[in-house]
Amino acid sequence: MIGYVRRQIDEIANDRALRAYGAALLLTHVLTAYWLLDAGHAEILGAGEEGICWPLVPGCESLRLFSAQTMERLFVVYAVVALASCAAFARKRTTPLGWVALLLLTLFKAAVIGLDFRLRANQHYMAFAATGVFLFFPSRRESVQIVVVLFYFWAGTLKLNWEWLSGAALYKPLWLISGPAVVAACAYVIVMELVIVWGMLARRAWIFWASLGQVLLFHVMSWAVVGFFFPILMFLLLSIFPLARLLPREGADESVLDELVAGRLPLPAWIAAGLFSFLQIVPYLYPGDTAITGEGRLYALHMFDARVECEAIGTLHLADGSVEGIDLHVGSTRNGCDPIRIRAHARILCQRRDSGTVAFESLDVDLRSRRATDRELTPVMHIQDFCANLPRYSPFLHNEWILVP
Repeated sequence: MIGYVRRQIDEIANDRALRAYGAALLLTHVLTAYWLLDAGHAEILGAGEEGICWPLVPGCESLRLFSAQTMERLFVVYAVVALASCAAFARKRTTPLGWVALLLLTLFKAAVIGLDFRLRANQHYMAFAATGVFLFFPSRRESVQIVVVLFYFWAGTLKLNWEWLSGAALYKPLWLISGPAVVAACAYVIVMELVIVWGMLARRAWIFWASLGQVLLFHVMSWAVVGFFFPILMFLLLSIFPLARLLPREGADESVLDELVAGRLPLPAWIAAGLFSFLQIVPYLYPGDTAITGEGRLYALHMFDARVECEAIGTLHLADGSVEGIDLHVGSTRNGCDPIRIRAHARILCQRRDSGTVAFESLDVDLRSRRATDRELTPVMHIQDFCANLPRYSPFLHNEWILVP
């Protein structure tokens, strides 16, 4: 294992483009720290705060060891360390320090994101994927480039539906584009993600720069819908393409696209592409519309392929025989209707009852959801006496309590 790690570090140290890309990956941590601070996420991660736990981290509340103020200080230190570590990739002899720093900072980020499901974001998924390939996969020039292209390709496959094409999946209006032009823009995005992105692997300069330019423009336009975090992070992840082109490897005669078409792509790149692609297929192994049920999407991209709307009602049965309704749909429009979120909010109500904070006899939970372009809401959850029959969420198998047509 030690020998394997040394070989990975040597490959990075001997390639100026890879060292520069290592610094770009460290800058994604600086950006993440700013996002955590700017959004005030330290407030929900402090010790004693109620948590919306990931299925793989069911006891996340017990892992919150620091106050919100301490978490804010940790995020500042996290950013400073990430920024300072960029210098380690400037020289060959200090590259091992940069590699270790990138690994440790990525583990720290994973630990923070794992504290609460509300921190889930597609950009984290892609940053983890690119960083994992960069740290552990040989032939990383090819491996990283092919995986980043697959980010777009698989995102494009998710958009092959009227929900996206109509523009209904967008949460905010686009800059400078309205009316029928929105449909044309959404159709263009599908073409870009399924076809044009492969041009970033091409040998011909005009194809390469035209393809990269369109992808960069797409992210500039996405700023209006998703804010600053996603486009800036993608600019950093995309830097592998101009770096690999402007700092070519000695003796390299073929482009990555040439190697791919001829079947001469290095084996590690094939493995990285295969593993990533397999994860994108996982949601198709589950029944129903996984954009609504969320099943299998813990392991795959969750792009703007659908905008889910829902009614999530908790019915409290009180001691005097009366009933009271409470809205369980709280927070994010992106995953606020996910059964994981609704189950967690209902579980918090049960915990409050058990601690004496609120008083009720039993709780019924009903979740009805639909895509924005659907007419009718469809049942997704119907659990009577939820606290006594708290459903376990299986992160790997279909959950029978999640209803599908």
